[in-house]
Amino acid sequence: MELRQYRHVLALADHASFRGASEVLGISQLALTKSLFHIERDVGQRLFDRHGRRVSPTAFGAIVVDTARRMVECEESMLRAIARIGALEGGALSVGVGPYAADIWTGHVSGRLLERYPRLSLSIHVEPWETLPDLLKSGRIELFVASIEEIRGRKEYRVVEFPEQRGVWICRAGHPLAGRATPSRSELREYVMVSPQLPPRICRWLQADGRQSKGCRRHVNTASVTMLKAMVRQGDGVSLIHPDEVRMELDRGEFAPLEFGAQPLTFHSGLVWLADRTLSPAATAFALEMLAEVGVDASSLMRADSAGRTTKA
Repeated sequence: MELRQYRHVLALADHASFRGASEVLGISQLALTKSLFHIERDVGQRLFDRHGRRVSPTAFGAIVVDTARRMVECEESMLRAIARIGALEGGALSVGVGPYAADIWTGHVSGRLLERYPRLSLSIHVEPWETLPDLLKSGRIELFVASIEEIRGRKEYRVVEFPEQRGVWICRAGHPLAGRATPSRSELREYVMVSPQLPPRICRWLQADGRQSKGCRRHVNTASVTMLKAMVRQGDGVSLIHPDEVRMELDRGEFAPLEFGAQPLTFHSGLVWLADRTLSPAATAFALEMLAEVGVDASSLMRADSAGRTTKA
């Protein structure tokens, strides 16, 4: 039976007449009579007894009426739930963010999103950029914001690339490299590198002075920016970081920037989701807020969704 037929049975039971039921349904009495005929034929039982102009359910009809009521209520509940999710009056969203994205953008974006949609449940997973694609594929997150250097151009992802973010090398004030005009990269490699996992491009940069090296002598891999700054502040570690994350420390003279006389290194970040998945309304709202935060036009989201490739800002 179709939901339309269930509604016909329910209207007959509630109004006890073909006239009343047909008026509520907005169909003719003849159409309702034909519909009941087909239903009773399919069920193989008489569902309503006729008493002049009045009707009442038979024992079989009572079963069908009870089922019809539950089916119609389920449909209405489903439609209400869809409307709530569509209007972001409920539901849940799980997103992933890399360490720098978490520190720079995600707090502002999430705050605005929850202010606009207070009934939305939001889970934020701050993870190293290299683990986020696996979380995405496993379904634990719906989209993520992080480094895209190793995934842009891959067909299984939709990517909206953000404007390049310049990085800055830092050390503590009083560090042996602080105040040096242009320390060499080989000198930099002598110190502990404190950072999230470095993209291959930056590792190649560290080795670009022509000397045989496998990179930094030691590397502390951490996704915590708070821990990163504490380790740089307390020891002789160095780090490549987004300048917005250390603006206050640089202004107070706690950290010193390192200049190498080379083209500044940049972070390549973006918004990523799976190519074969449709973003939920909540994920779309988050994405739009994030694009506004980084200064990318919202149409980039639609271009990425239709193009099936990386879309640049």
